[in-house]
Amino acid sequence: MTTLDEHRRLVDTAGAFVTEGWGQFELAGSDAGALVNRIATADVSQLPPGRFARALLLRDDASILSLVTVHRFPDRVLLVVPPAQRSEAWQHLVARKHGTVRLRDISDDVGLVIVRGPDAVNRLAIGMRPGPADPGQVHNARLGGIDLFVARASTDGPDGVDLFCRMNDRVALMELLRSLAVLSVGEGPWQLLQMEWGIADVGHGIDPGDTPIEAGLEHLVAEGKGAPFPGEGALAARRRTGALKRLVGFRVAGSRRPQVGSVVRVGGHAVDRVRAVTWSPRVGVIGLAAVPTSALAPGAMLSIEADETAWPAEIVGPPFVSREEPWGNGT
Repeated sequence: MTTLDEHRRLVDTAGAFVTEGWGQFELAGSDAGALVNRIATADVSQLPPGRFARALLLRDDASILSLVTVHRFPDRVLLVVPPAQRSEAWQHLVARKHGTVRLRDISDDVGLVIVRGPDAVNRLAIGMRPGPADPGQVHNARLGGIDLFVARASTDGPDGVDLFCRMNDRVALMELLRSLAVLSVGEGPWQLLQMEWGIADVGHGIDPGDTPIEAGLEHLVAEGKGAPFPGEGALAARRRTGALKRLVGFRVAGSRRPQVGSVVRVGGHAVDRVRAVTWSPRVGVIGLAAVPTSALAPGAMLSIEADETAWPAEIVGPPFVSREEPWGNGT
């Protein structure tokens, strides 16, 4: 099975990606919700139990420490962060703890399997009780004899669910998924799908010094929510001065692609480097770079250069695809 075969599974039917090393932090106690509201950019006070929200963790200078998913339950909150930010995010959380809150790093105890694809929900519904809920919802369920909690993907990305189980049950869970024709995929196909949807992360599209403004993630920030979060003042000041550059997607014609680190030019001036790039069978060569705000119009042209080779590139998206995008249209 090739990478492209597995990618097609995620796009046309259903595939399961077993994650490794993701940070999973459980907060319980009467002040758990208030603590999350003070450290994450989402307004958790408006997030009812049984829902999840995307947010950011910011440093005091408003630079992005990590993306974070906030899952709210009646009696606790679960924060999930990417592997590369696990340690720093945990320290960020512990340093700001006060009130009646119990913190647990359950990363090594809970397995996370990401299932995506247009048939994913229907295939899981055969064996899952209760079945996958509405987009954005979180609920407890059983698949076969395995206890799970299930987060149904929101509509701004590919359809599917995130399945959380006891780590000791993960192998059995993958066997159950296989019996439902939800087969595993590797990290390469999963990262390709993420790239097609323009999902950036710190170190992969987002530079360490970027604020939500440069990263184009202002929609994940609820300013003035009544619970100041780290970096809120610095972010407000940054907003007043305006972004000099913003992260955008680009597309290169043909199948030859530049390398990460290649120079990006606008009007002959070097403005950034290629921060991420790949070839997609659906949309061709696509990538991420930051360009001056004056050059943000869709269709504006960039020049990418490396080793005396130049690639003309057009600003598009992200995302580069939709749920209705067929497989195999890349040029």
